[in-house]
Amino acid sequence: MVRPFDWRDLALLHRMRNTGLCLDSRLAYTRQRYALQNALLDALTPGRSTYTLIDRPAHLEQEPVFGQVRRRTNQPHARLTFIGPATALVQPNCIQLLDALSRSAGEDGAHHLIAEAEETSPVFESLRQAGFAIYARQRIWRLADSLQVNPILLDAISRKDQPEEHQGGDGPMWRGEMSSDAPAVHSLYLNLVPALVQQVEPPSIHNGRGLVHWDQGELLGYLFIDRGPQGVWVHPYFHPAAERLDDLITGFLVHHIHHPRKPLYICVRSYQGGLSQSLDRLGFEPFSDQAVMVKRLAAHIRQSDRVPLPALEGSQPEPTAPFTPIAVSSQLAQDPPTPESC
Repeated sequence: MVRPFDWRDLALLHRMRNTGLCLDSRLAYTRQRYALQNALLDALTPGRSTYTLIDRPAHLEQEPVFGQVRRRTNQPHARLTFIGPATALVQPNCIQLLDALSRSAGEDGAHHLIAEAEETSPVFESLRQAGFAIYARQRIWRLADSLQVNPILLDAISRKDQPEEHQGGDGPMWRGEMSSDAPAVHSLYLNLVPALVQQVEPPSIHNGRGLVHWDQGELLGYLFIDRGPQGVWVHPYFHPAAERLDDLITGFLVHHIHHPRKPLYICVRSYQGGLSQSLDRLGFEPFSDQAVMVKRLAAHIRQSDRVPLPALEGSQPEPTAPFTPIAVSSQLAQDPPTPESC
């Protein structure tokens, strides 16, 4: 039976804390994957709702399964963050748990439930059976050391402390985002991201830590950045007109990475695939190929509404041609005019 997490499950979650899967890549690569910690500290975190459910099957041959969903109050979607253990993902009660997690997110007001999983993972088929569909694909690129031996990076590092006129540029490529950049960032998002993805995943929340690249008065690049104790997460948005992608990424690595020894992860969606060649040249390695899966929790209801038309209400139609009174027309029909009278 599926039920909410309580104090009786502390030992179970502690035992399975390292055996589950994190289905939120940004959370997995920047912070600890502690489902127990998230469940206990949720009450102390304003603006966030975490739902942890446990399924302890009656049959002893089946393992207990736990799952966790997280949603921020200002977001229309929720994210499936944890599910495990991995050995129990093929059990029938895993599907029941996913359905219960979807209901919990929908009752909280979420319109969609998002999960990111590798297509070779056991949880992928479970998600399909639970009603999740693929909306996009993404590849996670990893750079273990941003100052590793790379000819392009070494050349950029050697020019980092030189005067600006000797760096081969016309000014800083990147600067921190400001509130005035929000309309341009939103427009860039609308132009790049497919409409199907926009329906379920709105633009990332402005956190003040992103970087913008302007060229001749036009925003051509935006980097959404999230830094955590385990690594740095970057979600790039590059306009097709953006040039010198290698230099743009190098400038970000050299001037804006404050902890070069911390792993750096760049998420490249399928509609930004041209960025992969630059990352490969700069020493990044493909780390994970994932499918972005979504389950719809709400349906649009169309309802007709009767609205009066001001142009027609309270008015009379105007005649478009002259007319003859009925009495006169009847008399003319009985006594047609003669040629002499005409």
